[in-house]
Amino acid sequence: MKEKLNVFHITLLIYITEMNITLFNLPRLVAENIGTNGWIGYLGLAVIATFNIFLYQIVYKMGRGASAFEIMDSILPKTVTYPVYWALALFWIVTASFIGKNFFLIFQMISFQTTNPMLIFLLFCLMLFYLLIKDIYSISKANTIFFYMSVWVVFLAFYHFREWESVRFTTYLFKDAKQGHSLHSWLEVYTSFVGYEFCLFLFPYVNKQSKLFRGVYLGHWMITSALLLLIVVSFGFFSFDQIQSLLYPVLDLLGFMEFSFINRIENLVFVIFVLGNLIVTLMFCFAALSSLKQTLPRAKGKGIEFAIVLMVFIVGFFPKYLAQSELLLRKVLYIEVILAFSIPAVLICALQFLKLKGKMPNNES
Repeated sequence: MKEKLNVFHITLLIYITEMNITLFNLPRLVAENIGTNGWIGYLGLAVIATFNIFLYQIVYKMGRGASAFEIMDSILPKTVTYPVYWALALFWIVTASFIGKNFFLIFQMISFQTTNPMLIFLLFCLMLFYLLIKDIYSISKANTIFFYMSVWVVFLAFYHFREWESVRFTTYLFKDAKQGHSLHSWLEVYTSFVGYEFCLFLFPYVNKQSKLFRGVYLGHWMITSALLLLIVVSFGFFSFDQIQSLLYPVLDLLGFMEFSFINRIENLVFVIFVLGNLIVTLMFCFAALSSLKQTLPRAKGKGIEFAIVLMVFIVGFFPKYLAQSELLLRKVLYIEVILAFSIPAVLICALQFLKLKGKMPNNES
């Protein structure tokens, strides 16, 4: 009998997966798109994300543990579902590539300006392949190590309270957003929560004792609390105009820190975040792998995994500059947010149809 994920590993997996590349410019995104005291709006968006997680919980309970693929294959022929799985897999591969490449373009901006980012990205892809060929249990254990290596960074935020002033928050609520308030501007900030939706692909690897959604909720609110602390520190450390003008406020916060035993701590912290970025990229590839394996059940060896990582590397050649990379990344993250809400809605409708037909799946253990 295969080992099942437990609530501890699920919590840390969701925590790291939601710690995506938007971390470095999140305070600016909040200031630009929500305005003054934007941390309150960020908290409201976290509640919306919690509701989205609740939709996945409904899918899990209604489907009695059945995977999304089992649900869709129960009502639609393979000629319909397979192209959808391929399209989703391709999209997740492209998104994984843009996330991974964007990280190294940012890294190149502060270090190794003359180094070709694709050489570093190649090494990154080799690590990605090594993890992708492992099962989800091994991935979760590696993620636990990465969590312990990076979680201490959260506590660096308290270093800045010496220069922190509450008066910088002002008494105004959601004022001076650069483009005004619109669905697009709020969606821009909401992309920072991308990652929790991959709980959908954990259904086959849990049972009742795993307490899957307790782990998902805990992981979501752990990373939300950490990022909320980051936003509050930024809003009290910089002026509002400064936050809106800084490209990556988090890097400026790190650059402000001085320790006698280390020079340029932002470089150290940035290297540590490579591990978190690796897990985020890996989870997109894992979703793509799950989709492709559903259409290629007889595939043997590690051919699919190799093809996915090779595509990730090839797609990485497209964003050549940081500005171009940021634009492409924003677009794919918008689509990912739409998918995060659309997929459980479609699955709930499919399960309701199966219920009426008396063909409900039962995979609970």
